[in-house]
Amino acid sequence: MTTYSTVDDVRYRSGGDNGILRHVLFEEWQSRCYWCETPVLFASVEIDHILPHTATAEHLADLIRRHDLPADFDVHAPANLAPICGRCNREKSNNRFAGTLVTGKLARAAKKQDRVIQRVLAFATAHQRAAHAVAADQALRSPAEVLARIRMLTERVQAFSDTWRQDVTTTADGIALLFTPKTAHQEPGLPPLFDLSADDPATDEVGRGLTEVRDYGGAVVIDGRYLIPPDDSATSSIAEVLGLTGPDDQVLIAAVGTQLDPATTFHLALVTAGGAVRDRLPLHADSVASGQRGARMILRDGVGLFTACLQAEHPDNGGTITTHLTSTSLAGHYPYQLLAALQLFRDAEPTDRLEVRLNDRPLGSPVDVDAEQMGQILLAFRYDGDLITALDRVQAHTGQRFPVPEQITAKERTDLLLAARLLDGKAITLTDDVLTLTVKPDAIGAFLQDQHPGQPGELTAVGAEYAVTCGEHRMALGPVTIRAPQVTLVNADEMSAAATAAPVKARYQCLPGAKIAVHLASVDAPDGRPAKAAADYPRF
Repeated sequence: MTTYSTVDDVRYRSGGDNGILRHVLFEEWQSRCYWCETPVLFASVEIDHILPHTATAEHLADLIRRHDLPADFDVHAPANLAPICGRCNREKSNNRFAGTLVTGKLARAAKKQDRVIQRVLAFATAHQRAAHAVAADQALRSPAEVLARIRMLTERVQAFSDTWRQDVTTTADGIALLFTPKTAHQEPGLPPLFDLSADDPATDEVGRGLTEVRDYGGAVVIDGRYLIPPDDSATSSIAEVLGLTGPDDQVLIAAVGTQLDPATTFHLALVTAGGAVRDRLPLHADSVASGQRGARMILRDGVGLFTACLQAEHPDNGGTITTHLTSTSLAGHYPYQLLAALQLFRDAEPTDRLEVRLNDRPLGSPVDVDAEQMGQILLAFRYDGDLITALDRVQAHTGQRFPVPEQITAKERTDLLLAARLLDGKAITLTDDVLTLTVKPDAIGAFLQDQHPGQPGELTAVGAEYAVTCGEHRMALGPVTIRAPQVTLVNADEMSAAATAAPVKARYQCLPGAKIAVHLASVDAPDGRPAKAAADYPRF
């Protein structure tokens, strides 16, 4: 088994046992493959180097420079490690390590590094003690001595409380003590494990964490220094039984969860003011954590955009259910991954509301959100949905796939929405009422002969390539056709008098009320007429 003793020790060991590191990475990345962000089982997850440790020194140095990392970046440190499913690990190729997707993954891993190191060291300490205990047990000379050791341990833990029953059990991480009230309907408080009377400001937070676990389940990690210390009596303390003697020892206090009926369904529903359901988004539930006052449950959608925390009070405490709904940033996700979740808000109105539903029965709307705030939230998500749909539409047309950037400017948002309109075969209207054509010097004479200065007419021209930007990406949709139904050439005299070897600009002014329309040249014009060729590309 790989051992860890210092911060610098917590790194991937080629050919070694990385079980503890793999377990912590799996939990810190919310039990998901970091590459496709799909929930996975621990048995199928592997540790992946975000930047490949098998790359040549020159290639690796180039990748480190591109992602603005320190020159001494350690590819085996947690800042470069993440859990990955087998399929993604097989399909992931080295030519994909320089994009913004990888930059985002590295940033997330860097934020998790300190906690990963802390947890790995804590787990490693516990595993070392478990290994020492196993070695001591293996040194016992007969089955009778083994049974005597187990009986002694059981008798000692039973002496800690008259109201709690303690059982010794095994878990994936070692040995655990299971506390159960000896009377089913009693409220015995917390098990007598901790001394929180010390003059320590942190004891209030420790007490709140323990109370939360007692009341609603879940888990909390407590420093071993808060365990009741040994005294002079013949009864061993809990610290002595567990072998917790070091200053950095920690204890995980967790309530036992309850698995849900597989037939249970949860949805986040968009509901009208009249109670009709507009649309639903499936939510997936973790196990239920329950305590003396009630139960809590965490629900998430498939991509992890929305997280709902349900808290149900015990009937004796009122039986109320409260819902807390949070959402993560759209950045870092591919647009196609977000479509299903944002589709929920496609027809949202300010008077609608969100509900979490169990088997299509409402459990309530998010708390701390009034009707006005709810309306603003719904319209914001509706607008985001339109934007992400437009970005996905443009990406599909151009063949450029990339995650949503951290920031999209107001101009980029407007341009993407207009680009999606063009791709749908619809025209967009320019706000300008002046159209400029650039005419080559040797074509000025012929150009003016075809014009009727002062007389309004229609102008149709095939323009240059239409492109939009999103972050660092430029996406070209193709050439566009510009049609101005009523325009007048306003600078014919100026063009006639021009004596220059440089191109000359012809300026057309729209008549009052007339608009300049643009649509993709590859799509038929709104009236079905083909676009006419122009003397040169217009500039707009």
